[in-house]
Amino acid sequence: MKLKYILFTAIALIYLGCTTPTDLQQSWSNPDQKKDSTKRFQKILFVALLKDAYTRKVAEDKLANLVRPRGVVSYNYLPNLTANNADMSLVSDRLKQDGFDGIVIMRLININKDPMNTSGTPPPYYNTWYGYYSTTFPLYNVPGGLSSNDIQNIETNVYSLIENKLLWTGVTTAVNISDKNKMMDGVITMVKQKMKDQGFIK
Repeated sequence: MKLKYILFTAIALIYLGCTTPTDLQQSWSNPDQKKDSTKRFQKILFVALLKDAYTRKVAEDKLANLVRPRGVVSYNYLPNLTANNADMSLVSDRLKQDGFDGIVIMRLININKDPMNTSGTPPPYYNTWYGYYSTTFPLYNVPGGLSSNDIQNIETNVYSLIENKLLWTGVTTAVNISDKNKMMDGVITMVKQKMKDQGFIK
């Protein structure tokens, strides 16, 4: 019995270290949001604050390709946007003028420090895309913040730009960030399915 337990534990640890995320660890949907196929996003800005510029590009390219031609990558569209020098109203106006009605923001988180864990509902800065972006962007690409062998989790927020509110947020299971392409495939599959389930895309 002891040998079986040891073998099971070893296999489980290997599995967790090698798999890509396919399930949600937690999620929240705006209770005021009703599924309406007539209100699908027509143009979506994808923002992936994941480890470094290369990982961001990989993730945003994959996401945009899934909803082509409605998806737009942020690394080209908003290269100079930071929390310190961007005005919320000007940025939102620019997005609306360019036809955007949806924004998807992804970032690496420490699940043990995630504010959603304690309250069950998003904290106030999650309520709007800019509040969330301006709060979390300074943590993106911080030297020494994460090592290549860390198993992390990815949080994804879906915002309505027209209504200026959070529609859905979810956290994937553990991710090994050493293999950037493999890491993102499971996350993106999950994000696409959830966006379809919520009626945001076809």
